[in-house]
Amino acid sequence: MTFVRLLRWELFKLYRRPSSYIGFVLCLAFCAVTLFGFGWTQYKGREIQGLKLDASQYLNGPFYANFVLNIAFFALLPLVVATVAGSQLAGEAKDGTLRALLVRPPSRTLVYLAKAAASLIWLELVIIFLVVLSLLIGHVAYGGGDLLVYIWEYKSVGFWRVEASDWPLVFALCALGAGAALAVVAAVALLLSAVTDNPVVAHVGTLGGFFISTVLQRLPDQVMGSSFKELLPTTHMNFWHEIYRWADPAGDGMNRARVVEDLLWCGGLTVACFAAGLFIFVRRDVTS
Repeated sequence: MTFVRLLRWELFKLYRRPSSYIGFVLCLAFCAVTLFGFGWTQYKGREIQGLKLDASQYLNGPFYANFVLNIAFFALLPLVVATVAGSQLAGEAKDGTLRALLVRPPSRTLVYLAKAAASLIWLELVIIFLVVLSLLIGHVAYGGGDLLVYIWEYKSVGFWRVEASDWPLVFALCALGAGAALAVVAAVALLLSAVTDNPVVAHVGTLGGFFISTVLQRLPDQVMGSSFKELLPTTHMNFWHEIYRWADPAGDGMNRARVVEDLLWCGGLTVACFAAGLFIFVRRDVTS
């Protein structure tokens, strides 16, 4: 059995597994809650703190979708990818189907690689669904127009607008960038899934590591030095924010050196975790 056929089979299993759709349901719920929050604050508070902008000047479909994507990147999407990737091996081991799969001709290496690729593809599908859904809801609720960019990481430079003709490309690139960054989470989840027969262990272990790294990254430099923060995965997972600076009408401000460095860091960690998981899975005695 070739890798392509295995990949199609793994994607089909994700398609048939009800738990695979939890991410899409959560995206829908997250958009609904965010829409309610936007509707509430539109009347309770008319300004973005420190920017002195009236709600009617910035609150539109693209702004809403961008807000949803940036918050979901840390609050929702890690949960989705940890659930999908963490269940790939441990879930089948728990259900008793993994051993039967490995009796067949495909090698363990091909099985593992197909599950890794299927997890990444499913992750990107969830991100695309979230972006398209939030744009649709945002346009229905608030209309279209230019995208006002205000990223907390770049708060010192204020805000800027991306023209309506340019922001579709920005969203497309951000969706790809967010998927590349979250591949680190998928790799860790699959690694833990290769170690244990309990998918809950893989889910909790992955999310625990992610949120610990996030909290430590957010602490002041006086508490956690910048040199230590450079060792944290989440420090390097925001590189896709540079796409917004590339789209700044005032001039391309993208820090390409940072993008390359963080891509290499995230890519290296992803490959290392996938390789470690493969090493363990190939040598593991599967009894269920």
